Amino acid sequence: MRVLINCALPYANSSLHLGHIAGAYLGGDIFARYNRMVGNQVLFVCGSDEYGTPITIRADREKVPPKQIVDLYHEEQDRNFKDLDIDFDIFSRTTYKEHADLVQSIFLELMKKGYIEEKTTLAPYCEEDRRFLPDRYVTGTCPYCGNPSARGDQCDECGRTLDAQELKDPLCILSNTTPVFKETKHLFFRLSLFQEKLSQWVESHREWRNSVLQFSMGFLSSGLKDRPITRDIQWGVPVPVEGYGDKRIYVWIEALMGYISAAMIYSKKVGAPDYWQKFWREEARTYYFMGKDNITFHSIILPAILMALGEYNLPDYIAANENMNMEGKKFSKSRQIGLTVNEVLRVASKDYIRYYIASVLPETGDTDFSMEDFQEKVNSELIAKYGNLVHRLTSFASANALVLRTPLQPDQSDSALLSRCEESLNTYLGHLEKIEIKKGLRVWIDLVQTTNAYFNEAAPWRLLKVDREKCIDKLSCIYRACQYLTVMAYPLIPSASNRIWKDLQGEGSIESSGLSKLKASFTGVILKRSEPPFEKFAIESTNPNTLDLRVGKILSVAEHENASKLYLLTVDLGERKINLVAGLREKYRPEDLTGRKIVVVANLKKAKIRGHESQGMLLAADDGQNTRFLTVPDDVPAGSPVDIGEFRFNGKEMVEIDDLAAFKLGIRNSGEGLAATAELEGSMLTLNVRGRTVYPERDVAEGARIR
Repeated sequence: MRVLINCALPYANSSLHLGHIAGAYLGGDIFARYNRMVGNQVLFVCGSDEYGTPITIRADREKVPPKQIVDLYHEEQDRNFKDLDIDFDIFSRTTYKEHADLVQSIFLELMKKGYIEEKTTLAPYCEEDRRFLPDRYVTGTCPYCGNPSARGDQCDECGRTLDAQELKDPLCILSNTTPVFKETKHLFFRLSLFQEKLSQWVESHREWRNSVLQFSMGFLSSGLKDRPITRDIQWGVPVPVEGYGDKRIYVWIEALMGYISAAMIYSKKVGAPDYWQKFWREEARTYYFMGKDNITFHSIILPAILMALGEYNLPDYIAANENMNMEGKKFSKSRQIGLTVNEVLRVASKDYIRYYIASVLPETGDTDFSMEDFQEKVNSELIAKYGNLVHRLTSFASANALVLRTPLQPDQSDSALLSRCEESLNTYLGHLEKIEIKKGLRVWIDLVQTTNAYFNEAAPWRLLKVDREKCIDKLSCIYRACQYLTVMAYPLIPSASNRIWKDLQGEGSIESSGLSKLKASFTGVILKRSEPPFEKFAIESTNPNTLDLRVGKILSVAEHENASKLYLLTVDLGERKINLVAGLREKYRPEDLTGRKIVVVANLKKAKIRGHESQGMLLAADDGQNTRFLTVPDDVPAGSPVDIGEFRFNGKEMVEIDDLAAFKLGIRNSGEGLAATAELEGSMLTLNVRGRTVYPERDVAEGARIR
């Protein structure tokens, strides 16, 4: 059977966090590995979504070309996936020419078939910037659920797609002014024509997860509206229609076509240009993995486009997960909540990360990630139960020179264990086929416990003294059970499983031949003494960063009554307010500072400066001619921690003003523009807030010192 597995394309505008991995990508990889293991022909596809407004918003704020943003994060995300053993056949890019060519050809095909029409519509217009605004450049209150941070295209709280006109109290995110709505022409996809056909199609998929089915049916029940297929933006795939040179094809259709273009690019790469058609136009099962905020695009919009085109396979299964929260709070790139992949890989191996996330996948409801539970579950289940079982087997067999073979005369308990192995395998594979990964993991853990109990009851250390052949039979049963467990663990922890498979003298790869080996007799197996397959998981801090850097918002500015160069600032650090004395009076007017975001050394010992207490220190770059305070994008909340590279303040101590010299704080050109940097243990690292660079408020010379 052919199986096409598509994972939602992540925006290439920031680092991946564990919420992304739990939402779409780990489940997709586990399912792909399962299908390859059972002999299905798999095409596993993903790629960077590089034309969305999140890219241009970040580029605008950091004053760099969008291409610099997407190049940086495409490379980082590709590396993150590889570091976690998430093994796509292709991790493509929507900035590839092949993708643009496909999108334009599909656009023209839809227009030719009468599914695109021109309409005059009202669009948000920023009078301060004198431009029409893409929908994500407008925020406001959701009219359905009251979320005050809804975007002009979608509300992340209730999941509804929106039009900017529907928002209450809309604001332009760049100028913070209220946009006006002016008439403009756009091309629309006639989604409303598919109301009946889509309703029947969704109704026919009662096997979908209840959340996906109910959300899709609810969306359809409110009636489908035609959607604009062009957008007022300069970063994107050009519209291949005369008179639309100042607009681009809307990302909601363009990015969805990334699944097809990626398959085409992969096919060319492997020297079989038509290979993609076997998955898209011939008999195949098609699966889509995503977070719940992407359901509409995959259960309504993508099927409508494919229906309009004809000859393309519609989605068979939409595996949309709920949220994995971080200790009770929703993972969020914009709110700096949660751990990035880079951060967690510093303290845990990929196998530990995969195992724990698989155990808390939010398949049918929200779940929670906690470092304490992470450590406990890995140590008590993966290491103490499974890892220790394998080590007991190899150590005892090698120490006593026992040559293992298929049991010659299995007794009732032996047969019961072997039958339980086969039964557990079939149940496990059945769960994975239905993308019930947590249920499958539970079956695996139960078999681990059953095998440990068998080991203890068999007591081969006693049996060896009275009946060596019976001891070999018992140990051979344990060996066979460990083979089952290792093969079953492969989709979950592939690197560790392959390593253990070799320790068990398994031949070939688990993916290609593991299942068949479980059916074959074995003889002459000599296990070698080896180290335990896992090390105890302990999260220990080796963080050298002693600077508590925080984003602050200047609330008020007053002139120092006894010093002509000094200002007295009141600064909001989120949970508290502090007073600072800053030497910016010759460089800035009070109105230039009020309301601005700055970077503060929050653990600097308090000091009296000309009669006023300063409870921290504002960081500014000075090149000898210009002094510019450090800042961050406006949407970064006050109080957000500023990291040095991947290191956050280790919470250990207060610092003196002289201690700052050791960090060699300065301004460097990062390739994306000027960035604030500091030195830690010989490495020059960038100051950042969850991957978003700290930069000088205005240009200063490269090499400027920060003080």
